[in-house]
Amino acid sequence: MAAHSQGAGPSPAALSLKEILKSENAEAFDDDDEDLDDEFADLQRIQSAKRREARDMANKCRIRELLRIPFAPNIRPLGIYDIDSVVALEHAAFHNPEHQASRKKMEYRLSICPQLSMGIFLTVPPDRVEDTSIFATFDTAHLVETGRPDNAKTVLLAHIVGTASDSDIVTDKAMEVPGNWKGPKRSESDKGHLLDGRTVCLHSLAVSPKLQGCELGKLIMKSFLQHVKNIGYERVALICQEYLIGYYERFGFKNVGKSKVEFAGGGWVDMVFDWATHSAAVTTNTVSS
Repeated sequence: MAAHSQGAGPSPAALSLKEILKSENAEAFDDDDEDLDDEFADLQRIQSAKRREARDMANKCRIRELLRIPFAPNIRPLGIYDIDSVVALEHAAFHNPEHQASRKKMEYRLSICPQLSMGIFLTVPPDRVEDTSIFATFDTAHLVETGRPDNAKTVLLAHIVGTASDSDIVTDKAMEVPGNWKGPKRSESDKGHLLDGRTVCLHSLAVSPKLQGCELGKLIMKSFLQHVKNIGYERVALICQEYLIGYYERFGFKNVGKSKVEFAGGGWVDMVFDWATHSAAVTTNTVSS
């Protein structure tokens, strides 16, 4: 039986890291609370950086182990020639058919605004991969070049597909497809992609199921956010299920409340990444640190 000493104060396990530093290293630190806070903050940053480094290393090792070929991804905008792979990945990544974007919607978005889409591709020689089923889009992938001896394909691993809107949040109209978009005399419409829109509506973020957990979502999201900023858009908006709020907050998205979108029965949450707000927050954190 463990003995307890009453009145002796908290056990070492109950002490905070700050208290331990202060009690065990009193001579090493200035008694001023601000100095101690600075030391504590520095230690937290170092530990956080080490955890990120260890996690990134583990993910890199995992994807190398899964693929067993060099991981040298090519990140580029998507085009209509990628439609088969985009649809295949959409169906593989979203198990609920109601949450999948239709081929019609993908065809529209990749044709009208390909600059608001992005894909991570990998060159895959079939004879160097034990199980090509690890790639959800291997069967729809194009050959890297005709006549190449190893018959390597350029395989889609992850994608983001979006349109532009004049609203700060995603709306049902932003998710629709204009009825006459293929016509030679396409008329003005308040549905789908709006040329003058300053908000990018992110409609789909999909990662090949067997490669999820390898940081591909993080890689493509960060690349996409920087890309849309570079081409002049002010914000990125999306809708998600409640359990994904924390995931998108990691990238700087803010939860702005329950969405009015009725897609797939509703129940969505509006998330917005605003460059003006994000830049101000980064500046504040930089100054305070």
